[in-house]
Amino acid sequence: MFRLSMYLKGIVGGCRHEARAARRDMTRSAPMVIWNLTRRCNLACAHCYAAAKDRPFHGELSTARARAVIEQLRNPESPVVIFSGGEPLLRPDLFELAAHARGLGQPAALSTNGVLIDEGMSWRVAAAGFGYVGISLDGLRDTHDRFRGMSGAFDRSVNAMRLLKARGVKVGARFTLTRATVADLPGVFALCEEVGVDKLYLSHLVYSGRGQANRDGDLTPPETRRAMELVVERALRYVRESFPLSIVTGNNDADGVFTYLTLARIEPELADRILPLLWRGGGASAGVGVANIDPLGEVHPDPLMSQVSLGNVTQDDFADIWYQSCNSTLERLRRRPRTFNGRCGRCAWLDMCGGSVRVRALRAQNDLWGSDPACYLTDEEIGAVAVNAT
Repeated sequence: MFRLSMYLKGIVGGCRHEARAARRDMTRSAPMVIWNLTRRCNLACAHCYAAAKDRPFHGELSTARARAVIEQLRNPESPVVIFSGGEPLLRPDLFELAAHARGLGQPAALSTNGVLIDEGMSWRVAAAGFGYVGISLDGLRDTHDRFRGMSGAFDRSVNAMRLLKARGVKVGARFTLTRATVADLPGVFALCEEVGVDKLYLSHLVYSGRGQANRDGDLTPPETRRAMELVVERALRYVRESFPLSIVTGNNDADGVFTYLTLARIEPELADRILPLLWRGGGASAGVGVANIDPLGEVHPDPLMSQVSLGNVTQDDFADIWYQSCNSTLERLRRRPRTFNGRCGRCAWLDMCGGSVRVRALRAQNDLWGSDPACYLTDEEIGAVAVNAT
């Protein structure tokens, strides 16, 4: 996850406080846990990494076991737990689990498609005390409904955002960049501004679940560059105008390098300020700052690496799994400096990017340690001599 707006706040106007906050946030040892409570979902999104379906799945954790997991995760084992899915609102015990987390002082967030959040549900979500609710948005009305496989999904999701904002809940929109959605990006910015969304999370396509079957819809490097130029420009404008929409990108850690290179071209002074912060960030956080628990209790380095299991929280404590695991993949993800094959291995920015998304390399080359095929930096850029800040 690349917190673009946070970094920009740390350099625009020389705000030292924000710069220090960025460093603390990127070096914490306890991981953010994304917990897929269920694989069941009421939609059939074209790029769902979980390949969720609208049917029961055998073996998902019971309420009692899920409560026990929350007890394992409470601070400081996880600074925040994100209840995700599938669609977590389809679990009848979601609010019981949220209340249990709140009672233990464990910060929790909710990741949902928003379709089930009507007037009554919005009050329940607000009362549950979620610090943040992220709602998926795949473009404007026609694009979103086509991707989600449901007519009217867009209107229901946007209405959910409005209802939650009215209840005082911090709300984010999640948008995946693909060839079929990227044309809607300016309109998504406008919609978020109008609704008063707090955060816009822009995800690059991941080749996992149904995303693998639809990988031919991924942006080409030039298309990605054009989209990211708009993203950087818009985020910089928001920060300078003190507009309260925060921009975050995910699933392509070349974004940090591209941001630096863009600033070096248009505003060199800002580029000089952001460079040391980006080096300290370290890029890809799978196995370090992010952990995943799947519906069966298996622990993974992140939600996308389902093929790498570190243990199961029904058998061992999360802290033992996360901190004492001898898993060779986890050890390599945590190794500094990281080593990769191919183009990533030759990149001058590797310690800033961290190798980006490993599952894309696996799907494209059958090599977990190969090059991320979605890197959109040019050969000239990855060979550039970077100034390594101390």
